[in-house]
Amino acid sequence: MKLDRTTRLIVISVALGVVGALGAQLFLLLLHLTDTWVLALLGHYHTIDVAAAHTMGAPPAPFTRLHWWIPIATTLGGLVAGVLIYSLAPETEGHGTDATLIGFHRNNGRMRARAPFVKIVVSALTIGSGGSGGREGPTAQIASGVGAIAGSLFKLPDDERRLVMLIGMAAGLSAIFKSPLGTAIFAVEILYSRMAFEGDALIYTLISAAVAYAITGAFSGYTPLFLLPTSQHVVQPMDLVWFALLGIIAGGLGALLPAVYYRIRDGFAALRIPNHFKPAIGGLAVGLIGIVVPPIIGGGYGYMQFALQGGTGLAAWVLLLFSLGKVLTLSLTIGSGGSGGMFGPTLYVGAMLGAAFAASLNLLHLNLDSSWFAVVGMAAVFAGGARVPIAAMVMVIEMTGGFELIMPTMIAVALAFIVQLALTRHAKYPTIYEAQVPTPAESPAHRRAYYEAAVGLLRRQEVRLDRDILSRELHGALARGEGIPLTGRSEQLYRLALAPGSPVVGREVRSLGLAAMGVVIVGLIRGEGDVVPGGGTRLQVGDQLLVAAGSDGIGKFRSLITAPGGAGGAAA
Repeated sequence: MKLDRTTRLIVISVALGVVGALGAQLFLLLLHLTDTWVLALLGHYHTIDVAAAHTMGAPPAPFTRLHWWIPIATTLGGLVAGVLIYSLAPETEGHGTDATLIGFHRNNGRMRARAPFVKIVVSALTIGSGGSGGREGPTAQIASGVGAIAGSLFKLPDDERRLVMLIGMAAGLSAIFKSPLGTAIFAVEILYSRMAFEGDALIYTLISAAVAYAITGAFSGYTPLFLLPTSQHVVQPMDLVWFALLGIIAGGLGALLPAVYYRIRDGFAALRIPNHFKPAIGGLAVGLIGIVVPPIIGGGYGYMQFALQGGTGLAAWVLLLFSLGKVLTLSLTIGSGGSGGMFGPTLYVGAMLGAAFAASLNLLHLNLDSSWFAVVGMAAVFAGGARVPIAAMVMVIEMTGGFELIMPTMIAVALAFIVQLALTRHAKYPTIYEAQVPTPAESPAHRRAYYEAAVGLLRRQEVRLDRDILSRELHGALARGEGIPLTGRSEQLYRLALAPGSPVVGREVRSLGLAAMGVVIVGLIRGEGDVVPGGGTRLQVGDQLLVAAGSDGIGKFRSLITAPGGAGGAAA
């Protein structure tokens, strides 16, 4: 029996929910074994998990001893992981979320079948040996990779294959972080850096995330990932000022994260040695730092729990050192080619920033609850650095159970996003996820459909350019003045501006002889408005022309509108 599209995707969502939950449990088991046999046995360092941190109440005093054996574990883990990565599946290096985004945007939901299985092993080796990486990247690539395999197995069309990758991602993340709603949103928000969503996938990511969460609860219960104490305080209006200030600072740190990470990543890429050995160098660097500051190696979940329960007992400068140090160790681990995620370490950076901020303010006897600021800091730094404000807010609230902090988190997340966006406006790497694109119109997965739909609407004069979201997307895509291929046609789409001195200024469209050149002006943007041009439309200086033309025709048209001396046909 052949299933219709909706039913088929629902069945796949349920199945991937099961696979995501079981895959996450397998990954956590491998991570535990690696931590025990590599970091603990060889590195003589025992990481603190969430349960242990909750029991201990406060972390060990820092800087009281040197952990000389840690570099052995981190270097060996990096070496073995690097050899496996670059021998078997180079696409599994770095944080797996980008690999999933590339699969969606550029590969129509395709991924090599071996990739998720290699990823689960090399990520466990990297993180379990002390590498500073997160769990979400591996589980995202593992579950979405299984989805890609399912797409190939059942010969799904490209649009469904892309959705299946997101469905798998949501399932894996939900199982790891116990955040079904937040991870379902994350899977459709992470694709784009400018507040856009892959809305078609949301209903299915909700299903897969819910199934994965339900199964995960059977293994580890349904309590949140982190344990937030019951606060004796109530959020006061003045507190919102401090949360807003934290959001602004978090936005700055969210801009620093990609700058540091990609500078180190590009530095490793320039090294003239085989890629197989670069993760070992990154591991050695992390291990040397860990000799003095071991809290900033590994996943760091135990220290996040200390911050979230307000029991660090550490000075503000120490907490800030942990926050900034994590930026460095994360960049060294993942930037060198090690395998791990960015989400977990970014949460650590935010938690320590929030705790440091509260500790600083409490020196003024403000008596603020530092656990609140740790929660809000986690959400704000990730919201800015990853450009996923809605998902970051929901995920952190679900992961901590801090539902009473929704309002301050909203304020901090919004400000962090705005500040980070402003600070990275001209940055080469504006977010921690390089494979993000600003909007669906700039995704190769959607671009052709946008162009063809827009041209059809404009030709039929059914849309005004500045009143339709499709047209606004089109403006951004054409801003560089490049020709856009159209399926089944020899024409391409261009946008050109009329500069002062253009010989066609003041002339009617019908007088230009466009038909002989094979050129059609399908739209005209004039000032803040727009014009659907007719034969009697007179062209003016500054008009931006949306033109469909063949390769010969566009050359003739550029010559026609170009003023003597070269002005007149610039890209808008």
